[in-house]
Amino acid sequence: MNVLWPCNEYNNQINLICEKLDEAKNLFCIAHPYADGDALGSQLALYHYCKSVGKNCVCLNFDPIPEQISWLKGAELCTDFLPENINFDLAFLMETTEAKRMGDRVSFFEQASHLVHLDHHVDVKGLGHTNILDEKASSTCEILYNILEKTGNPLNKECREALYVGIMTDTGNFRYNNATSRAHEVTAKIIGNDISVDDIYKLVYENTSYNRVLMHGITMARTEKLCDGKLFSSWLTQKDFENNNASEVDADGVIRHLSCIKGNEIAILFRELDSNKVKISFRSSGKIDVLNISREFGGGGHTLAAGATIEGNIDEVRHRVLSAASKAINSL
Repeated sequence: MNVLWPCNEYNNQINLICEKLDEAKNLFCIAHPYADGDALGSQLALYHYCKSVGKNCVCLNFDPIPEQISWLKGAELCTDFLPENINFDLAFLMETTEAKRMGDRVSFFEQASHLVHLDHHVDVKGLGHTNILDEKASSTCEILYNILEKTGNPLNKECREALYVGIMTDTGNFRYNNATSRAHEVTAKIIGNDISVDDIYKLVYENTSYNRVLMHGITMARTEKLCDGKLFSSWLTQKDFENNNASEVDADGVIRHLSCIKGNEIAILFRELDSNKVKISFRSSGKIDVLNISREFGGGGHTLAAGATIEGNIDEVRHRVLSAASKAINSL
């Protein structure tokens, strides 16, 4: 069941999680593959909170951490295994829309006595014993803040910095419609008088590697204009990554360049994962619900930002997806 802040059921779920958190001695947290600012931010915020109150927390992360968020304190402690000699009382699943997205990592869900699932995407099915699924929240970090605030314990700077990065990145630096009044209220409390938002902005948005510039440049050079300039798309292949010694994280955020083009209604980026699998990112300027398009291909996300991963070679996938997007635009 999805619960929206504020309501009695939301408060009941938070109270239950706070009880579990208070009782737990050993915790771990896990998020979706290729963690972004919200996924990693929520993990590290929980880690720093637990450390401050004398609890042990392990952050599971199996993929390269994007350079622009790798500076967050504690990121270097992320690991891809759980110690065998520890019995875990509690686990947090951060920002995961469905079990199949986790692949083999779902096996970790059973390695704690109680699993809490936090997410802010649309139509998510709870995977935990306790779930807070709030599609009105700006981010998973906002939901986590509501929980940590309820404990009554002070949140140290490291915890609040991680929460801030999650909210900032998931709201597009507070430019998207999910930057609600509640998100701003939470952010004001997080910032306090000791967090430099200017420094964090520079670390996240002005901290670009040369390989990242190359991948963004390739994407922009291939940009296609369709539907009289209402649809823009581009693509990256495995060879692009190999030839430029780049990783998946070097392509992170490139779709923003496409979505900023004047007249754009839908922007789509295709990333070839292997010879028969393609990852698709969708962005909408506001008139078209790209979540509906992504669902045609087994994906999910939000009204204005969605994604999917489907089988097929990249040329075939591009044809199918662009046809669906063109149909949506022509129906305006």
